[in-house]
Amino acid sequence: MKRLFVFLLVLFGFCFLEIGIINAVSTPGTLRWTFQTKGCVQSSPAIDSDGTIYIGSNDHNVYAVNPDGTLKWEFVTGGLIHSSPAIDSDGTIYIGSNDHNVYAVNPDGTLKWEFVTGGGIDSSPAIGLDGTIYVGSYDHNVYAINPDGTKKWEFWAGYKVSSSPAVRFDGMVYIGSDCDRLFAINQDGICVWNFIGLDIRSSPAIDSDNTVYISSADDKIYAFNPDGTLKWEFATGSGWDLEWAISSPVIGTDNTVYVGSYDGNVYAINPDGTLKWEFLTGAKVRSSPAIGLDGTIYVGSRDDKVYAINPDGTLKWDFTAIAVYSSPAIGADGTIYMGADDGKLYAIYGDSGGLADSPWPMFGHDLRHTSSGGNNQAPIDNGGNGDNGHLTTSSDLDNDGGCFVSIVALP
Repeated sequence: MKRLFVFLLVLFGFCFLEIGIINAVSTPGTLRWTFQTKGCVQSSPAIDSDGTIYIGSNDHNVYAVNPDGTLKWEFVTGGLIHSSPAIDSDGTIYIGSNDHNVYAVNPDGTLKWEFVTGGGIDSSPAIGLDGTIYVGSYDHNVYAINPDGTKKWEFWAGYKVSSSPAVRFDGMVYIGSDCDRLFAINQDGICVWNFIGLDIRSSPAIDSDNTVYISSADDKIYAFNPDGTLKWEFATGSGWDLEWAISSPVIGTDNTVYVGSYDGNVYAINPDGTLKWEFLTGAKVRSSPAIGLDGTIYVGSRDDKVYAINPDGTLKWDFTAIAVYSSPAIGADGTIYMGADDGKLYAIYGDSGGLADSPWPMFGHDLRHTSSGGNNQAPIDNGGNGDNGHLTTSSDLDNDGGCFVSIVALP
């Protein structure tokens, strides 16, 4: 009887120990697994409906990673990959490379087609509702590519395009340029309006009323009405420098705009353009936030940390990695996926229960990075001239399909 008692005591002890270990390991903000590539991971992960995670690396490869962190396949390109993948409804993966190509990769990792541009591609592809793929290139052009890999149109932006496009449901494309402009380009490749900021490399976000938000290198966040008139501008702290990417805005369920800044802060901006709160990290924030179903905001910083921030702007937890350029994705089970400079894709336990159901909850809008959003029921004005009261000048970008309306310039 005594031996039985000791045996049961030991057995129960092991059971409670095992439960404790499981609970400790799955605590939000702790590591689930890592996947090692052979180069820096500045690309942001996209997630397919089966849970496969796709990401690019500076080792020239696109990786498909199973939900358990094992390799599914890898696809080699001819250059560094800063671009983030976008996944079409048929499972095709689109991604750009610095070898000047946009690649369409089948779900099994084989090449479907490649589209050649005249320059490197940091821009991440966007996918319109009709299947058209949009992407910018260092050859100064924005391209619209048919689903079969043929060119639909190209738009000359005046200088290299690092920005990633956002597509409104009616086919209007918004994209920034390194020549300091935000363009609104219609589905025929014609510029409807454009706005002069300062070196716009971030990706736009589109609200449910078709308001467009963008970060600019003049340390400001801009909100534009659909006709191109300025709704508001919000000044962040100074800290911009000539690095290749900056944080892109995202939008919460209550229309709060969240964005990182080179001054080290993550900003929460009310829908009217006033400050809601700011959260200070230890370095530049080039990662774009992602919003969980419970309202938690996740973002990476150059201070080697990933932060989970409560909706009121207080710290929920932080996770130590290596310098983070990549923007997070939130899996259906709450896992946070993010790349880092050490060449790893990190999977971090989270408890948000998935991605927020909001107008633009993450970089690329959704887990497949379609970058397609807005409201096709809201009033749409495709004919604005961008005149918001600032100095206007005639366009110096006229070309086949170029911007023939006035440009709005900051005073």
